[in-house]
Amino acid sequence: MNSPLPLRRRIPAVLAFLVAATAIALLPVQAASAHPAGTTGVLVTVQSDAVDVRMQIQKAGFVAATGLDPTSQSDLDAVSDNLMTFILHRVTVHDQVSALTPEVTERPVLDTVNDEDAVVTTVRFADAGRPIEGAVVLDYDFILDVVPGHQVYVSLVSDWNDGQVAEGDPHVIGVLGGGVTQVTLDRASVSPTSGFLAVIWLGMLHIAEGTDHLLFLATLLIVAPSLAVRARRGLRWRQPIALRKTIGRAALIITAFTGGHLVTLALVSLGLVSFPSKPVEILVAISIVVAAAHALKPLLPRGEIIIAGGFGLVHGTAFATTILDLNLGFGEKLAAILGFNIGVELAQLTAALLVLPLLVWLSHARAFAGFRVGVAVLAIIAAVAWIAGILTDQESALQPLFDGVAQAPVLFYGALVALVAVLWWTTRLPRGTAAAGDEVAEKRTGESVTSGSDERVPTA
Repeated sequence: MNSPLPLRRRIPAVLAFLVAATAIALLPVQAASAHPAGTTGVLVTVQSDAVDVRMQIQKAGFVAATGLDPTSQSDLDAVSDNLMTFILHRVTVHDQVSALTPEVTERPVLDTVNDEDAVVTTVRFADAGRPIEGAVVLDYDFILDVVPGHQVYVSLVSDWNDGQVAEGDPHVIGVLGGGVTQVTLDRASVSPTSGFLAVIWLGMLHIAEGTDHLLFLATLLIVAPSLAVRARRGLRWRQPIALRKTIGRAALIITAFTGGHLVTLALVSLGLVSFPSKPVEILVAISIVVAAAHALKPLLPRGEIIIAGGFGLVHGTAFATTILDLNLGFGEKLAAILGFNIGVELAQLTAALLVLPLLVWLSHARAFAGFRVGVAVLAIIAAVAWIAGILTDQESALQPLFDGVAQAPVLFYGALVALVAVLWWTTRLPRGTAAAGDEVAEKRTGESVTSGSDERVPTA
């Protein structure tokens, strides 16, 4: 009677199935628009002492309201001063104290918004540097005074003191048109601590919904219950190891990642350094590939700590985009950096506390090596899909799957617990077994295996 294939012999077939099942990851899908086509978008950012209003003016409505039809940027530049005077007679902002004085911070430019031609400009409303107090009222009559049926979608990007923060995803607070030209931001619970608490929550959400960051952390933590040991054919993973050592390795991984991303989060957010976004996004995906490769086979002893710290610098640069999108003042930005980092760390610690016990449990089973390989391969597939999407300015079809996981985390975690329980029960090691996983193959061939510190491990 033939004996069942060893777990290591079955891994290639399982991985081939996983690769085939996720091949659709490279198929592109379109991203959603910020507001419907054929309308004007107005994005409002409330700072402590100013209100920024960014107008994305539909070209057809612009032509109807002004009688101008610029076909090039030079045409628009030639009339920009008169144009802004014309617009600012129809767009005003005031708080509970007084009307705010406008200052053009971004001159009109021709752009494409929602696949339509548009004129984009930004105006800052302030009053001699005094704080913005109470409710903020935007009165917007541009185009609407000529084309009443035109629609203007007013969206709030952020309002620090009212605890409203958004990560490049403004939410609509009013639709103007049909005789309605005014929208009010009530700002009922204004307090500097509101923004700080909100940005802590934003940092937690950034990790909870940031599949790339979570996947990078997972591929690093999955080797925490293992030790890189030296064998005749190079480094191999050995597990289980003592619980105290596992916790210590996980703590070092998280600390290194924290140190790395804190440095670049602060530097980029404060404007001391800057990097183009697309290369940073690609490097984030590459970091997952490197971490996954290390999970498949140790690249060097304690390599996961070096990877966490080094690529943590890249992830911090990506985190900083969130702070920059809030358009905060200097003092608020310092508080946001601290609060956002606290939120990120809380989310990371929560993820580690949920996942690490499962990894420790499964490390006492023969299935751990296959589980680690499966996670690493899926991580590589996801990273390659992300890179393809970045290079083509589109999303991978795999992203909705990860979005679904983020929307039902309890269900996903329950399924993960059940999978680990089944794998442990069916492949658990006999009591007293000191090592399992990749080292078993080395022992069967009679090769010597040593730890990274040259500690001898007896051969079978």
